[in-house]
Amino acid sequence: MSRSRRIEIITRLLEDEAFRDLFIQDPEAALAPYDLPGPERRWFINEITGWDKLLQAAEQLNVPTRGLGPAMEGSAPPVAANGGPRHAPAAPESEVAARPQRLVSTGFAADPQPEKPLPANMPLQTERDYYFWLEVGEPVAGAIDREPVALPDDLQVGARLQVALFTFDSEFELVEGADVGELEVQPDETITVARPAATPPGLVGDPWLEKRLFFPVRTPPQAGVHHLRCNLYYRQMLVQSHLVSMNVMASPQPLDEALVTEADYVLSHTLSGEQLAGMGSNRLSLMLNDNGDGSHGFRFFGEAEFKSNATLRDGEVQDLLNMARAALRTAAWGTAEEYTPQKKYRYLGQISVDQLGEDLIRLARAGYRFYATLIGRLAGDRLQARKLSQIMLRTGQVQIATRQSARLVIPAALFYDYPLDANLKNSDYKLCPDFLAALNGPQPLEDAACFQGNCPTRDALDVVCPSGFWGFRHALGLPVSIAGAPDAPVQITCPAAAEMTVGVSLDPGFTEREKHAGALQKLQPGLGWNYADSRDEALQMMHATRAHVVYFYCHGGLDGTIPYIHVGPKSDRGITADNLLAYDILWEEPRPLVFINGCHTTALEPDSAIDLVSAFVTNAYAAGVIGTEITIFEPIAVAFAEECLRRFLVDRQTIGEAVRGARLKMLKDKNPLGLVYIPYVMPSLKLV
Repeated sequence: MSRSRRIEIITRLLEDEAFRDLFIQDPEAALAPYDLPGPERRWFINEITGWDKLLQAAEQLNVPTRGLGPAMEGSAPPVAANGGPRHAPAAPESEVAARPQRLVSTGFAADPQPEKPLPANMPLQTERDYYFWLEVGEPVAGAIDREPVALPDDLQVGARLQVALFTFDSEFELVEGADVGELEVQPDETITVARPAATPPGLVGDPWLEKRLFFPVRTPPQAGVHHLRCNLYYRQMLVQSHLVSMNVMASPQPLDEALVTEADYVLSHTLSGEQLAGMGSNRLSLMLNDNGDGSHGFRFFGEAEFKSNATLRDGEVQDLLNMARAALRTAAWGTAEEYTPQKKYRYLGQISVDQLGEDLIRLARAGYRFYATLIGRLAGDRLQARKLSQIMLRTGQVQIATRQSARLVIPAALFYDYPLDANLKNSDYKLCPDFLAALNGPQPLEDAACFQGNCPTRDALDVVCPSGFWGFRHALGLPVSIAGAPDAPVQITCPAAAEMTVGVSLDPGFTEREKHAGALQKLQPGLGWNYADSRDEALQMMHATRAHVVYFYCHGGLDGTIPYIHVGPKSDRGITADNLLAYDILWEEPRPLVFINGCHTTALEPDSAIDLVSAFVTNAYAAGVIGTEITIFEPIAVAFAEECLRRFLVDRQTIGEAVRGARLKMLKDKNPLGLVYIPYVMPSLKLV
């Protein structure tokens, strides 16, 4: 929602008594003419519960409140027509008013007064030392945030958040060891500094250090617009990312918006402490964004406060993506070229260990080159790379966050991080003997030592072990932050049997369709089952049903530049992103996981499919989407979906665990192609 629209509604609530009375009596009716998205409508209903809260909102938005009459000075909450409180679950107004705000404020300061914010309209001077500061609480006069965002109201006492500062190439300089600070929730619900990033000499022993983090920075010698990135993490989960833009001049002169901070990645706009607790602990967060200059920034934050960043040029990233997808295509149909209907699936029937080994070696070489190129650019170089490899050795949860405008999707599942001499001939490599023993043994692969971070051949440069792939060793998730999208959930409420809405293609070539549908329907006793084999039925069911999973067994492709999925007979049209709006498909509760199992698709790889993925999240409020790196064949679709959905719906594993488990089950059956699946979702999402 735009800031101007929020100001418009707040102003009308302050000035229009009739509108205010209607809002008190029936907030849904009062807000109906504004056609607000669900999260914004709920924000008004749940947050504007009294005069004090209305005034607070007005103050945050710089809406004048003087001259509105003495009624606005009171603190009595609005009441319903029956005399009771309008929102029964809300706390008494006296308690609500007492709860401290948790707005994130940022800015710059300089010695000898580091506690005094520099004006937002005054550029910084070249080659000079400053402090970047961050504070959580009431709005700070002099803060440079374009639109302040808040942290959750219900974070548990003692919860800690790490604040990390990142640079861009050839821009600001940071002080090593003074680029990460820590905040903590106190018993009085304020958020204070638990560990400073740095202590300005003039503030030693000063109370300012208890509420404000200070990061020493040095401006570059070149004048111009430069940037910093400030990220907030909870258990290594990226919660917010703030892009800080600064005009730097040799002789600073006043300039509108010379210093600006904008929150361009917000995992959840109304994130609750319960949600944060449900996210679990990440081994690593990796944020990817387009730097706007033909390069892509990768920001790493992991356990033991590992922090680093790397930059790759656009052409470099695309070359590596092409190499990775070429390896996947070669494994699937024997050539690096894109799919055509003439391509034949290579993993039918009895598969030999030799074929599996050949493809694992090819995939490992591509995955290692991608990983080595990226890791070789880490700030700190080899020492940082070594530290990261140690952090990532044990199985864990990994978040790959994509900023709002980024269309690039990296094949993180294909990252191979065991040391490898990638220039040997294929015949010079061997498969890990311990993996081969586990492959032929009775136990699931996830129980094998290699997949728990204990591969004995990890350092052998001519040995490939599939536990070296991130997709086989870690629970991955690639949540996409999209402006206007609802909160990224970590739970789907489902106290009993789940419900599925299924749309299938009637392509006669889908010979396993009926058997597959029957297997899915039998996953769980009492499973709710909604089945559509036409476009119109699929759209109607998506609108009318309350599913926990929406599953497409379909074709897909591009109509010009517009991605679509195709269900029903060949004569039916495709389903495109705009159809979700036209057919009023909006999943408020439950918010389902969407699984797009697109077989024999053409030209629908991640850089195109991301628009469809974004539409399901933004327009339909999906909890997340499962997609693929390349086109797939029916046997892959059947094997992966049945195992993944069994784990997610029946065993109640997180989606990150379910995707990893399905990959390993396919690998146990001598098929490495579970690596093609991409979970655009919080890795900790689960049914509860």
